[in-house]
Amino acid sequence: MKNLDDPIVLPAGVELRSAEPIDRCEIESLWESRTGFEISQVLDGVFHDEKPAYGFVATKVETVLGFGVVICVPRDSAEERFSISLNEYPLGEEVAVFQASAVREDWEGKGIGSALMDARLRFTRKISVDSAIGTAWLRPHTVDSSILFEKMGFERLDTIENFYQTIDDERDCPDCGTPCGCSAGIYVWTPPATD
Repeated sequence: MKNLDDPIVLPAGVELRSAEPIDRCEIESLWESRTGFEISQVLDGVFHDEKPAYGFVATKVETVLGFGVVICVPRDSAEERFSISLNEYPLGEEVAVFQASAVREDWEGKGIGSALMDARLRFTRKISVDSAIGTAWLRPHTVDSSILFEKMGFERLDTIENFYQTIDDERDCPDCGTPCGCSAGIYVWTPPATD
């Protein structure tokens, strides 16, 4: 499990910062190229001051190499975002939802995804949420985020078959078509106890 007090390690010349409105077009393009879906509603939350969404980007010479979004909400709002009951999961009242993350294909395996996950976890710890929750899209022919969640100390509490079909029965999957029949791994992280 990653120690959140250790420095965030990035490749030479890569910077990690909060997402800014100027990054929006590149984030949308990256997300669509990696998933085939649009992300405009999530980004509306990131770039609207009154919404509880926060975005981070990894850049090199101001080119977005990867991004991650976390949304901090009460437990009942988290349940609405997942369209499933979260009663069985140990979440507490304030929950950080790890909403979306992607890294350019040519930058995978260089620590960008880990740095973005690390930044979001540090942020959630700083604002004192009770837990964090995220899903790993378990596509059959694609490396998914399960490894990253587990590396960062999340625990897989469930695997839900046909998860994406339950939230959008018209979702077109690059692997299995329409509707998407892929499963999702449900991951939860609880901040370590402080002295």
